[in-house]
Amino acid sequence: MSSSGTITAGAVQELLSALVRLRPESAGINARAGISRAKLDDSAEMLPLAAFTSMLEAAAHESGNRTLGLELGKDFRLAALGPISDLVHSAQTVGDALEGFSRFFACVQTNTHTTLSVSNGVARLAYAIQDPAIRFREQDAGFSLAIEHSMLRGLLGRAWRPIGVDFEHAAGDDLPFYQQHFDCPLRFGRRDNALLFPARLLDAPVPWADRNRHARLRVDLAEAMRRRENLLDLVRGVEAWIAASLCRSGTTDIEVAAGDFGMSTRSFQRKLADHGANYLDIRNRVRADIARCMLIETRTPVTSIALQLGYSETSAFSRGFKSQVGETPVEFRKRRRGVEAAAAA
Repeated sequence: MSSSGTITAGAVQELLSALVRLRPESAGINARAGISRAKLDDSAEMLPLAAFTSMLEAAAHESGNRTLGLELGKDFRLAALGPISDLVHSAQTVGDALEGFSRFFACVQTNTHTTLSVSNGVARLAYAIQDPAIRFREQDAGFSLAIEHSMLRGLLGRAWRPIGVDFEHAAGDDLPFYQQHFDCPLRFGRRDNALLFPARLLDAPVPWADRNRHARLRVDLAEAMRRRENLLDLVRGVEAWIAASLCRSGTTDIEVAAGDFGMSTRSFQRKLADHGANYLDIRNRVRADIARCMLIETRTPVTSIALQLGYSETSAFSRGFKSQVGETPVEFRKRRRGVEAAAAA
């Protein structure tokens, strides 16, 4: 089984800011995915990739907008990706920029396949999440390709125009919007997501090239990648999967979880036991963590939180929350608001 993917808090924060500007009703969606505001404060912190993709998918589903990821990616600030943005803009040529972007992309997002290849005069910048537990990826694909499209337009100016775009997901009734944005042939149901363009563009010079700065950044990013090689273990990966499923109001049955992690239910339980963990205990803990976030950071009614977390009755949610936290959801929210009011006084 592959390690669970992660993504920098800086990229998530940028996405959330843009999402709330576009859809104010999405405020608090981070809490629903179990990501507190405190976790977003450190832009270099690595967060579960499943939480990021689930927020995108949930917002798209709730708005009825299948092109939401693409719309958000169009206006994404490349600077939010951190040093890798500086690496791209300090390269000598577009080819050097994309090679560095692909090589060090794991500093921004792990367990993701990002490659640059050339064949028969055509360059292909490919992107695909490799985390098997992330089932829903359509919004992320549109989001990521739109970012790369904007990056290349920034490097090449008027010379930039793709000759093709590939998508993993199937085409929908939103095809005209994709065609309008990319203005080239589109192919769906492919093995990965990719931008295709004339290979000669790789030789184009980068206007802001800085050889010494580029060399220093490559050293720094290589060191950062070594530090981040300790990725999410199985238990944290399961936590991320449960949080992502709950954010999308999806099932969290153990049979579904085991299947997404590529195991039978019995093997899955045995693997968790090897880590000293039990699936139901993990799920209860994740539910409590998300509930805490939502009770503190949103005004969502307790009954709605219970429904979001998959409880059939509010009373069952209250009992489960109290067993984890030591007080009922109502008591917890009242106490925290009292603490915040006292601090503000």
